[in-house]
Amino acid sequence: MVTGAHGQVGSELVQALAKHSIFGSDILAPKRSEFDFTRREEVFGALISFGPDIVFHCGAMTAVDLCEDDPDAAYLANAISTRYLKQASRLIGARIVYLSTDYVFDGTSSNPYREWDPTNPASVYGKSKLAGEIELGESDLVVRTSWVMGQYGKNTLKTVLRLAKGDSPLRFVDDQIGSPTVVSDLVAAMIGLVLSDATGVFHISNAGSVSWYELVRFVFEVIGQDPTRITPISSSEIAASRRAPRPAFSVLDNCAYRLWGFDPLPHYRDALPSLIKLLLPQT
Repeated sequence: MVTGAHGQVGSELVQALAKHSIFGSDILAPKRSEFDFTRREEVFGALISFGPDIVFHCGAMTAVDLCEDDPDAAYLANAISTRYLKQASRLIGARIVYLSTDYVFDGTSSNPYREWDPTNPASVYGKSKLAGEIELGESDLVVRTSWVMGQYGKNTLKTVLRLAKGDSPLRFVDDQIGSPTVVSDLVAAMIGLVLSDATGVFHISNAGSVSWYELVRFVFEVIGQDPTRITPISSSEIAASRRAPRPAFSVLDNCAYRLWGFDPLPHYRDALPSLIKLLLPQT
């Protein structure tokens, strides 16, 4: 079963699962209008009637600024829903794969974050996602990721490709550093972890780290646009327009994934061009 099955990650996850010989077509992927994972009775009804072995909990409230405005809604969607899913999963013997975020860290480190590093979220979004992690148990799997970009939903890459069609100068921050993650690589890693019976916390992101300013320049180079249109600015210059603090440094060290025996995900510079090619006709 996949929650958030029609979101940015859930959509590609469902497609990947459907193509897999082990999972086949035996997948429950309801729309949000059909299944509200923040309602306990709906969670129990769906899990008990369908009886999944694995629940991929990709559904979440991810609008970081809206989370600041409505903390209760954020904790309901990101933490309490996870409690409901865990309770129902324990009744039927299922395990949970919970999609989490780099926002569980405060971004004050100068070294990539390993899975065992102390968490200290600065935003309601990060705090509510960490609360969801805390709800889970030893048999479950937590996958933290960052700067997610895929074919579906909204993401920064789509915004950049749309803005590139104009001719005005663009401004992006150069003091936020992270690791881009292509959704197709992320879902492949998630499935691989499940098939290896992995439990605990894993960081999954494409290799390499970059600022938003540098990343946008790279995208412009890939599509043959003039990268000098991009002007670097500091986060403080746009702080007034953002209610939620963003981590200044949220590079994830995929240490547990590496030590579990998996090869690192491709470098973002190798992974993004294929995604850009897919997205260009849409933007």
